[in-house]
Amino acid sequence: MRTLHTFIFALLFVLFLVSSIQASAPKFPWKAGHLELWDNTTLEGDLSYNWAAEMVSLRQENGRIRTFSANQVARFAWFDYSVHKLRNFVSLVKPLDKGRTNQVFYEVCMDGSLTVIRRMRQSHGFLKRWFSHPSHATDQPVMAQNTDHFDYFVYDAGQLLNLNRYYQDIYTPLMTAYDRELHHYVQTHNINDRALPGRLVVISRYNWLVQSDTKAASNKGVANAPN
Repeated sequence: MRTLHTFIFALLFVLFLVSSIQASAPKFPWKAGHLELWDNTTLEGDLSYNWAAEMVSLRQENGRIRTFSANQVARFAWFDYSVHKLRNFVSLVKPLDKGRTNQVFYEVCMDGSLTVIRRMRQSHGFLKRWFSHPSHATDQPVMAQNTDHFDYFVYDAGQLLNLNRYYQDIYTPLMTAYDRELHHYVQTHNINDRALPGRLVVISRYNWLVQSDTKAASNKGVANAPN
């Protein structure tokens, strides 16, 4: 009998928690931006992106709302005043099992010699559906600024290199040309490159080094050009 009472209490608690989560769903946020279809058509209006559904909605001046998938949109962007930066999203091919692929959206977090992109981490676990509400996955400042919600990749020559395999797949094959400079930078600034934030800082530094060398070589070429 006691076991039955415990089960009923637990069930009621779960139902109460679920209803509370559903009731507290955040409002649908909109940001002024633009999107570009695969046929190069550009549409402007207010955008809202749902990470879980991987769909971007466009609200136009006449109030009409249209929703697009990565199979329809090549890229979209808006200026995020909460972080004071332009946020860009691109549609890329994601490899699946047995040689299959799928077109999905990624956010471009860092551009340069090594481009860093991210997408929402797939959640797992018991009662996942019960505690999920579509609007909770709509892009908003608190969620977007929490790196724990996302998987990060370096996009190199059409390949997605997971930052979880930073040393094996990214640093050793791609970044060792500046090993001495990067090692000095890590030591000087006490950067923990075993954690995601530190790895992002090191990649940003690498991109800066590459860009600086490129500019120096370009300026040298201009200076030595014949008159």
